Amino acid sequence: MYPSFAQLATPHRSRRNVAATGAVLVAIAAGCGTAHDPARDHTLVIALAAEPTLLLPPLIDETPGFVVADQILERLADPDSTLDIMHDTAFHPRLAAAWTWAADSMAIAFRLAPNARWHDGRRVTAHDVRFTFDVYADTTIASAAAPLLDNIDSVQVRDDSTAVFWFHRRARLQFFDATYHMRILPRHLLDSLPRRALRGSPFARAPTGTGPFRFSRWRAGQSVELAANERYHGRRAQFDRLVFAIASDPSATLARALAGEVDVAPHIRASDVARVSQSRRLRVRSWPSLSNGLVMLALHDAATPGDAHPLFGDSRVRRALTLALDRARITRGALGETASPARGPLPAPLLHGAFPPLVLLAFDPRHAAALLDSAGWYITGPERIRHRGPRELRFTLLIPTAAVAARRAAILAQEQLRSVGIAMDIDLADPGTLAARLGEHRFDAVLLALDWDPNPLSARQLWGSSAVAHGANFSGYQSAVFDFAIEASAQARDAGATRTFAAQAWAQLVADAPAIWLYDLRQIAAVRASVHSTPGRPDAWWSSLADWSAKTDADSLRPTGVP
Repeated sequence: MYPSFAQLATPHRSRRNVAATGAVLVAIAAGCGTAHDPARDHTLVIALAAEPTLLLPPLIDETPGFVVADQILERLADPDSTLDIMHDTAFHPRLAAAWTWAADSMAIAFRLAPNARWHDGRRVTAHDVRFTFDVYADTTIASAAAPLLDNIDSVQVRDDSTAVFWFHRRARLQFFDATYHMRILPRHLLDSLPRRALRGSPFARAPTGTGPFRFSRWRAGQSVELAANERYHGRRAQFDRLVFAIASDPSATLARALAGEVDVAPHIRASDVARVSQSRRLRVRSWPSLSNGLVMLALHDAATPGDAHPLFGDSRVRRALTLALDRARITRGALGETASPARGPLPAPLLHGAFPPLVLLAFDPRHAAALLDSAGWYITGPERIRHRGPRELRFTLLIPTAAVAARRAAILAQEQLRSVGIAMDIDLADPGTLAARLGEHRFDAVLLALDWDPNPLSARQLWGSSAVAHGANFSGYQSAVFDFAIEASAQARDAGATRTFAAQAWAQLVADAPAIWLYDLRQIAAVRASVHSTPGRPDAWWSSLADWSAKTDADSLRPTGVP
């Protein structure tokens, strides 16, 4: 659930005073209160709410890592802003200059851009493409994207410039599967490393790619810095440098943006929109989004793997939680205009008419109470918390430390659940701890914000049975009905059959309730007034950063009518 863009070749601009720019970057990265002018120092400073774990795409499972890595490493082709993933005509060339389908549609031959070079100067070859597929598909890597590549039988090298993808079966998403999920990796730098060693390799934190920016340095806890790739095979980036400043505190981030230290705050709180609107230095930008927020429930007991979770192993309890929560009130109270109540288990733009307007269980606390009674959980004692025998109906919700809106949503949910006799504790965790606990399935429930790719069937990463051991199915949800329907939808060649099977999958998922879908997120950003922000795709606001540009602050802040 994640993403970059295409460009035309233009002459490279002359090098600027890199030494002076570097001095500016040090000041900005240190957060020392130094304002800068992006048009003068040719640097764009972007706030990241969390530090990336690493920058090796097959192993990235959080958005900040892709925001950075997608500037460095590239796909063979990228979808355009329409996100029409059913047709290759809606894709732009990246590392592939062109492609040809086999007559029986069982293979696609990609011809690589002749001037594509790795940042170390080596030529990109089809061997790199085949190596990349082998890495992503390797079970020792356990890439979250691996389940999405299962229709690709193999990648063969026809010659140094041509890689051929062979498929198990014809399907509507063959081209998307071959291009979207993989960023091409340099074989000459990685093939000598054992696959199990890739995560801890220097490359994972300082990758070499082919993209419009190359890795410069990573100041742990402070920033990741990239420099423009002067030998890029497409159009050179407009900025000489990108600085991704680690800024976990939303209030401090906005203060730095207002002070001129940060140019882009990609996510601002609803309570800050008015303040940004009144600023002469910043502008509010609203970008399309494929993001949603949900509470994932653990279906198995972390203490005794294989056993059902003592609370959430029962689907009646899971459904009762959904019925007890007022999504509209939680969304309005916690996120305001930056979100809307969830309509289904996917962000609304991905539902594609497969659902009626509302498919989730509607808010109904009486029905919730009846379900809990039927499951043997009764309100007892002066605290009016439900018990079944000696066990209390109490669980812990894990939320990210820096997510202020998530904390507000959790508090509102806590109050609503208490009204039906459910006790919920709130546990804050930093991103590293949260990721570790997810991977080890050590949680009762966790509030997550997910960024989706354009394919609704990528839900297999979250809910497919095969993704429990190797993937992002941290809940441990398994359903033969869901697995069959989602695979049938993926294999269908007819658009109607694709939607029919997908709707069956979503209906089964909603009925089984392995999660509580709360809200669809809207992308509200604060961007420096002098920065021209070319819109990115809904699945990746950062996909067009190489095309962003800036005029001087003096020009952008000049009052209307002043020449």
